[in-house]
Amino acid sequence: MTDSISVFGVEAGVVSSEVRLQITNAAGKQITINRTIVDAARDKHLISVQHGPALTVGGTYVATDFYVRRPGSATNEAGFHKYLQEFLDFDLPRVTRMDGSEGPLYLETIFPYFFVEQKHGWSGIQARVPTYLGIRDVGRRSAEFILGLGASDRVLLRQRISSNIAELQSSWQVLVGQIVDRAAKDGITLRGTSELTAKSVEGVERFRPQIAIGETWTDLSRAIADLEKEIEVGLAYVEPAGEAADRVEEELSQHQGRLRELISLSNRLTGERGEVFRRVSQIDLRLEALEQDLRKHRDAKVLQNLGSSLALSSIADHVCPTCHQDLQDGSEITQHPMSIDENIRYIQQQLATFNGSRGDYVRVTTAIDLRLQNLAREIRAERRSIRAAQETLVSPNSSPSVSDISTRLSSQHRLSSLVEASADISRLKESLAQVETRFHEQGRLLREVRGDELSDSDKAILRKVGNSMVMQLDAYGFKSIEPSQVEISKVTYRPNHEGFDLGFDLSASDMIRVIWAYLFALLDAGSGPEGNHLGLLIFDEPKQQDTAKESYRSLLQHALKASESGAQVIFATSESSLSLRSMVAQESCNLIDLAPGEKLLQAE
Repeated sequence: MTDSISVFGVEAGVVSSEVRLQITNAAGKQITINRTIVDAARDKHLISVQHGPALTVGGTYVATDFYVRRPGSATNEAGFHKYLQEFLDFDLPRVTRMDGSEGPLYLETIFPYFFVEQKHGWSGIQARVPTYLGIRDVGRRSAEFILGLGASDRVLLRQRISSNIAELQSSWQVLVGQIVDRAAKDGITLRGTSELTAKSVEGVERFRPQIAIGETWTDLSRAIADLEKEIEVGLAYVEPAGEAADRVEEELSQHQGRLRELISLSNRLTGERGEVFRRVSQIDLRLEALEQDLRKHRDAKVLQNLGSSLALSSIADHVCPTCHQDLQDGSEITQHPMSIDENIRYIQQQLATFNGSRGDYVRVTTAIDLRLQNLAREIRAERRSIRAAQETLVSPNSSPSVSDISTRLSSQHRLSSLVEASADISRLKESLAQVETRFHEQGRLLREVRGDELSDSDKAILRKVGNSMVMQLDAYGFKSIEPSQVEISKVTYRPNHEGFDLGFDLSASDMIRVIWAYLFALLDAGSGPEGNHLGLLIFDEPKQQDTAKESYRSLLQHALKASESGAQVIFATSESSLSLRSMVAQESCNLIDLAPGEKLLQAE
C-alpha cells in the first residue's frame, strides 16, 4: 500500500494507492468511501464519498470531499467524521474533557469496540481506545454510549453542575472584592464572613458596612442618618460673623483640640501598624523555618521507612528538631522523645497556629489602614474648619460665618460620598444575593444527582453483559478462574474478578478469550433498542496465542449466532479453509479463500 507490491512476480514501487469501502446504513442508504494512501496530488487526509454503491454497481455518482485528522473533522460540515456520524444516525453525547470543558464523544473512541487489528488490538481489553483526545474517563464514556446507559447523562449533568458551582464561587469572590474596593474608597469596612459555602444561610446581610468615627465603628446607615440630621439642623440659620464670634472662638478651640487628638491617634495607630507589621514579619520567618523543618522531618520519615539508621541523626547530635538549638549534655528531661511522626504532627499544628495568627494580624492591619484613612479625612476636615473659623473671626461683622458655611459644605460633600457608596454597595450586594441563590440551587441539584449513577435499567444491561461473558468464557474453555466469578464492574464497565480488572494472573490465551467474550457481550447487549452498537465486529486474526481449536470453534459458532440476529461479523484469519469448513458450514458464512502466497491486494 505504501512502498512496494509484487506485479506478476516482480516487485514494483507503489506510485498510487487508495482504499475503497462500500457501506450501507440502517436506512438502506449506500455510499462508497475512498481514501488516498499514496498519491502525488492528493493528501492522505482527504476522503471522497460517492453517494451510491460504486463498488458493486458501476456508474457515476455524486461525490463529496471531506477531511480527517484536522481540527473540526468531527464538528464541521466538511469533516468526514461529522458526515459519518450523521450517516450512521449516531447522536454522540457531550462529554467532559480533562480541562473541564465539554466536547463530543469522538467516533475514534467508539470503533475500538467494533474492530480489533492484529498488531496492537489483542494486547488488552480496550487496547486501542485513544486518550490523546483529552476526554475524561474515555473508556467509561464510550462503553456507556454503546450500551445506551443513562449513567453518562447523569455524570455529565453532575459535572456541569459542579462547573456551575465553581463559576458561581468565582463570581462571588469577584463581587466581594469589588465591594471591598468600593467601600475602601470612602473608608468603609465590611463586617462579617465573606465565604460562600453550602452551610452559609445568613445571606448577604452578613456584610455590615461600617465606618470609623474617631475610635468608634458605626454602621454606615447610622452614620448617614446622623450626618443628615446634623446638616438639617445647621441649615436652619446662618449667623453673621459678628454674632457668631464667641461661638466660633469656642469652636476654634475645640477644632484645634480635636486636631491634636486626631494627630495623636493617627501617630499611635501608625505605631501600632508598624508593630503589627513587625510581628507579621516575625511570623513569616517562623513559618519559613517550620516549613523547612517539616520538609526535613518528612524526608527523615521517608528514609526511616526505607530502613535508614541515620534518619534520627539530628536528634542524636543533640539538636532540637523544632527550634534547632543545641541540647547540652544533661538537658534531656524525658526517656521517651517524640518520634518523627509525632514531630511532624506537632510541626503541622504549629504551622496551623501561626498561619491563623498571621491571618488575624493581616485583618488587624486592614482595619488600622481604614481607620488611618478615615483619620486623615477627619484631620483634613478639622484643618478646613480651623481655617474657616479663623477667617470668620477676621471677617466683617455683617458677613455670613465662613465657618458655618465651610462646615456645611464639608458635611454635605461627605454625605453625598457616603450615600453614593451605600448605593453602590447595595447594588453589589443584590448581585451577591443572586449569586448566592443560584449557588444554593445548584447545590440542591448536585445533591439530587449524587449517589448511585446506575439506574435499574442500566444495571439490567450490565447484568446482560456479564451473563453473556460468563456463558462465552465457559464455552471457550476459559480456565484461569471459574467463569462464574467474572463480573462486569459497575464503575469501569470492564470484566473484573474480586474488584480487579481481568488481565492480571491470566494466561495469554485466556486473555484472548476474555477479549472475544467482552466484545461479543457488548454486541449482544448494545444491539438492543436502547443501545448504539453498530452490529458490526471485525477481528483481524482472532486466533492469537495458539488458542485451542475447540475454543476457536466455539467463537465461530457464537459469531454465526450473532449474524443470525442481524450482526455482521468479519474475521481475517490464517486458519486453513479446510479447518474452517470443519468448524462452520459453508452455506452459513461468506468464505473468501486465498491460496498460499496469494495477496489480498492486487495491482490493477
